[in-house]
Amino acid sequence: MSTDLMNGTRKTAILLLSLDQSLASEVMGKLPREKMEQVALAIANTDHVTREEQEVVLNEFKAAFISRPLIQPAGPETARELLERTIEQTSVGPPEHHLEEQVEAGPFAFLHNRHSDDVRRIIEHEHPQTIAVVAARLPPGLASQVLAGFSSSQQAEIVGRLARLGPTDADVLTEIATLLQMRSGRKLVRTQGVDHAADVLHESERTSSHAILHSLDQKDPSVAKTIRESLFSFQDLASLSDEILETILQATSECPWAVSLKGCSESLRQRIIKCLPAGISEALKAEMKSVGALRLSEITAGQQQVARAILVLEANGQIELPAPRVNRHKANDRIAKTG
Repeated sequence: MSTDLMNGTRKTAILLLSLDQSLASEVMGKLPREKMEQVALAIANTDHVTREEQEVVLNEFKAAFISRPLIQPAGPETARELLERTIEQTSVGPPEHHLEEQVEAGPFAFLHNRHSDDVRRIIEHEHPQTIAVVAARLPPGLASQVLAGFSSSQQAEIVGRLARLGPTDADVLTEIATLLQMRSGRKLVRTQGVDHAADVLHESERTSSHAILHSLDQKDPSVAKTIRESLFSFQDLASLSDEILETILQATSECPWAVSLKGCSESLRQRIIKCLPAGISEALKAEMKSVGALRLSEITAGQQQVARAILVLEANGQIELPAPRVNRHKANDRIAKTG
């Protein structure tokens, strides 16, 4: 059948039948209600589509697509226009300020529909400056609820940094948002399994748990990395005694401490520096100044290297770490429920 003998509704039906079902349903959901009903009826009444018909429709669609501009103009105005058109089609019209918030949020918009507790868990171990950057991209009400979960001293530090916050490079914002989104996605999908795996490894013999993680590194590095983060993270150094910190610092002198300390809280940084001999601490402070500004990904990589080295020390029996962070969170949840 030639393209001239097919009406627009049948062409749309054939195009949708040529797509993956999830994509087809998403496209169909963008159609006006009347057009959607017509296309649904056409699909229901279509008994057979020849290969020739499909090729005609796909070729016509391809020609129409190629004739369009390579990309629509980007920027806040285009984003606002697309949001407004979507709202008109779905007959859901949030207040004007909501549109502005979504546009201003940029890559952090994925946090806007999350519960404040979820947002806080995603960012709670970040440097106060990073938390301030994220809070600045949240609606004021949500940002207030997120900050309410921090201690009063943390709140004061974050709000102070928020007040002094200047323009932030767009690439830095995108990098921070991407890392947080990856973390939030991983926790939503894997949190329960990772908690159980971390519990099992913590109860296992040190040499056995270390061997298991080493094997996982070869088979599924992503899972191994996530479990390690649950067993011990750089921020968990704050829970260790000065004696253990001194042992760790002596045994991990080759690790990137100058890079790692650039991304931790001031209190933890000062405590670690105090655990070092005077000459070494001065050298470390000088190195921290010399490395200058770093990307969040560089700091994260350095902290993960330190955390892995610490887990090796535990596996070798050189130090004894407290219960995994996941267990402490579970205990806190139980206390909250009984209190």
